[in-house]
Order: sequence, then structure tokens, then C-alpha cells
Amino acid sequence: MQEIVADFIIVGGGTAGCVISARLAEYGFETLLLSSGSNDTLNSMMREKSLFNQLFLNPQFKHYLPASSSANLNDRILDIIVWNTLGGNSINGGGIERLMANDWNYFINATGDQSFHINTMSKFYKMVENFTSTKPFSILNNYGNHGFLKITQVYDPIFNKIWKKVAKELNETFTDTLANTIDYGFSFEASSFTNGIRSWSCNNYLTSTLNKYPNLKVLTGATAIKFNMNEQTKQIKNVLFISKDGLFTGIARKEYILSAGTIFSPHLLMLSGIGDRNILRENNILVKHELKQVGKNLIENGMIIIKYQTQNFSIGQSIPVALINTQLRTNHSNPDTFIILKQDNNTMHLYVFIFNTSPKSTVGFISLYNSNPLIPPKIILDYLTDSKDIQTFINAINYVRKIMSTNTIKQYANLTESLPGLEQTDLTAYIKNTLVPSYHFIGTCSIGQNAENSVVDNLFKVHGISNLRIVDASIFPRKFSTKTGPFLTVHALAEKAADILQKIYS
Repeated sequence: MQEIVADFIIVGGGTAGCVISARLAEYGFETLLLSSGSNDTLNSMMREKSLFNQLFLNPQFKHYLPASSSANLNDRILDIIVWNTLGGNSINGGGIERLMANDWNYFINATGDQSFHINTMSKFYKMVENFTSTKPFSILNNYGNHGFLKITQVYDPIFNKIWKKVAKELNETFTDTLANTIDYGFSFEASSFTNGIRSWSCNNYLTSTLNKYPNLKVLTGATAIKFNMNEQTKQIKNVLFISKDGLFTGIARKEYILSAGTIFSPHLLMLSGIGDRNILRENNILVKHELKQVGKNLIENGMIIIKYQTQNFSIGQSIPVALINTQLRTNHSNPDTFIILKQDNNTMHLYVFIFNTSPKSTVGFISLYNSNPLIPPKIILDYLTDSKDIQTFINAINYVRKIMSTNTIKQYANLTESLPGLEQTDLTAYIKNTLVPSYHFIGTCSIGQNAENSVVDNLFKVHGISNLRIVDASIFPRKFSTKTGPFLTVHALAEKAADILQKIYS
């Protein structure tokens, strides 16, 4: 048994883990980051937008995560992809949005903490953002310009006018950016790709920091097995992990930070005897600290796709989006659908991605198959348990058809719907047969004021354990879903957590 000691030990090298370890090292703390994945920052499939789809064909970069069959999706088994590489699910399609201003009220209501107000969180977003735009007019004041994460919004002058006219024809709001005072309606999305090259937490936070700060140590291929906890003091004593070099204990002088993500953070807690008493006992794990909500409240938007064959149609390099209500004129509190337009210039297909922004169904939970730490977590996953979610997707399909039938679009291009196709009259069947995850999984270690209803408090500290915090997408509040995805917000939350720790220990 080998022993490693540091001020802070971060378990999990995904989006949040890379951010918080880089910041803590910058703040002068001796920091150890443990990642089960490898460092693939030089791999062109990670970096280049044109090669991203090749990653899905390479199992060495993915955790093997079998999920249960989904009864409401005709017993289909959905693929659950968590990238096993530094940066984790920062390796994605590239779309970047902040949370809507109104969304932060969920955090405030859950915690009673006004520091989650959008005005305060904007500071942490700006610490992340290095924002540029090709627009001839400035929207830069809404964003940060000196952060680690390179973000680019591409302006296409022709389609910008088209999209604006479509919004007007549908009596909807148009805004240049959803981070403005108006954060709904028709707009354009920014991306973590600039000139086809990705910016992500590993490359832009961690790698640059490693070259500057000798007080930061990163161990890749290091799989955490469990936290050992003193039941009397309710403190973590150490974290046990293995790598190709053997078995290790990591001892944090100050605190342990769990950033293994929505799937793996609750898994490691349960393996450590922290979680729902019934689940732990079923798997012959000694209950060290009961927290009923560990692994519960798995929330995910779900996504369906409409496909069009196009003629004389181009969105350029821009990413048109709409955050709208399918039944009423949209305002800041009622969006139920988020759509994204993307075009394949080789096939001339236009794809419309539809997300349910406010699912009524909790899609599942994370549990255990057994107490073996090298066995993947048990993922119970089902969508559409509430029929209102099916109706939302039906309404969204009809709304997209309304967009494509506007006089503005008809005058601009010729579109033919190929999926689901106008001859497909059973939209419920289409949704059940084609819905896939949007990979916006959140909520399994939710934030809140007490141990009965949540896992962490407003300072990200695990209820009842004095030296363990969780910082990743798992901490989003119960019954909350992101309208446009958690990617950028996880960065901002990690910045907030690092700021809290700096103030406590400096």
C-alpha cells in the first residue's frame, strides 16, 4: 500500500475536476487529481470537430455503462456514454449556453442562498469564458473575455436575417444571444469549437496549469475504489485507489472533492457506505453514513430528431436555436422546447434536434449491481413515464413543421421532411422508437438545505461529512432540468467552489 498526501484530493478528471484542480493549484494549494481516464489532449479525435464522430467507434475512450431497458421506449436499451478521458463530457457536440436567469431561482429555493443569483453567478461564468463573435456588432459585454475556455459565436449575415424574420412571423422574440437580458426566443448558439478546433476543460484549464504549477499532480488511469470514513468523527480518512502501479491511499490534509460526474459520483459514495440504507444493505455494504437521496433524481431532457432534405438552403457556420413554448407566446418562465438546427453540407440534410426543456418525468436513478468497485454502476433509465412529456415532443414536432412552413423559409429554400415524414401519423410511436439521451444527465447528488431531501449543501459539502464536497453535474437541485444543457454551468459551479475553498483556507 502506497500513500500520497496533498492539501486537496480531487476524485474525477471530468469537466469540473479539471477546472477545480487547476484553480486550487493556481491558488497555491498542493493538489492531487485522480482520473480513471487517460490524457488524450493531443488526440485529433478529441480536438477536431470533423473527427468527433469517430470517437463513438473507439471503445477505449468510453466507460462501459449498460443501462436497463426502457419500458416506455418499447424496451429499447439506450447507450450511455461517459468519456473515459481527462475532460470527460467536455468532449461533446460543442454547443454552449448559460442557464437561463430564471433557472437560478431553483438553486436559491433549494439552498436559501442568494449567492446563486444570476448576477453573482455571472461573475463565475465570466471567469470561464474567453468569448469571441464574428458579428459586426458587439455582444461581448455579456460575456467574459479572459477566461480559459475559448468560445466562438459565428455570425452568418444571410441566415441571421432569415431567422429573425421567422421569429417575427411566428410572433416570437429574437435575441442576438441567450445570455442577454432576454434569454428565450429565437437566437444563435455559441460553440466550444473555433475554426474547427475544440476548447475544453482538460486542454485549456488543466494542461496549461500543469506547465506552470509544480504543486499540481495528475494521476491518470487511477480508479477510486472507496472513501474510508471515520464513523465517529464523520470525516473522510483517505481515498483508496488503484492504478497500473498498484494500490494507493490518498490522504487530504484539508478536503476531498468528488467530481466523478452524475453517474459515478453517487456510485463511489455508495461503495463507500454513504447512501440509502436499503440499497447499501442489499449489496452487503456497511452503512457508514445514511443519505437517502444519493443516486436518486436522475434528470435528463431526452432528444428526438427531425430530418429534412434541402435545396438552396444554408445556415453557414452559424448554429440557429430557439428556446420556445410550443403552445403560447414564449416568455422568460414558460419555455418547454429547445431546438437546434445543424446542416450536413455533404448530404445537404438539415437536422433539427428537439429537447424537452422541462420534463415531468424523473428518468431514473443510479444504484449498484454489487459491492465490487470495478463493476459499473446499475443505471435504471426510463423516459416518458409522464404522458405530458410525450405531448411536449408531439407539440415540438408540430412547431418545427410550423417553422419550416413559414413564408420566410418557403421563400428562402425548398425543404422536404424525411424523418419522421409527413406520412407518419403516429408521432407517439416515432418518439418512443427514436428518443435518445441528450447527455444532459444531472441531479443524483442534489443540492439542498437538509440531508433528508438532498446530498450536498450550498457550499457543495456533503451533509454530515465535514471534509467531503461534490462538484459536478450531479449536484443540480431536485426536480430541475437544464433547458439548454449543463456544460458551461458545470464550469461556473467549479469556479464558485474553488473560490469558496480559497476563502476558507487562504
